[in-house]
Amino acid sequence: RAGRKKKPLVSRLYSGAFKEQFAKVTKLDYSCLGWGDEEAAQLAGVIASGAAPQLETLALEGNLVSGAGLDTLAAAVCRKRATPRLKTIRVDASTPRS
Repeated sequence: RAGRKKKPLVSRLYSGAFKEQFAKVTKLDYSCLGWGDEEAAQLAGVIASGAAPQLETLALEGNLVSGAGLDTLAAAVCRKRATPRLKTIRVDASTPRS
């Protein structure tokens, strides 16, 4: 029973440590993962939340994100308060545009 009570504490500690480290990230490389619009929307939500304020480069080459997915990401990164340092988003010709 004592283990059950510790799990929420451990979860909070891990979550806090992850958020603290993620806030320091300057580059996210999600290249060639087979991502589509759903994953792009989830990433957009994280970015829009302000979780990565130090982010400078976002790499998405080799995924299956459509134009609509890229629009969703663009709307998230256009929030200057969320990613004030973002300078580069990399996609390539293999990214389908619609």
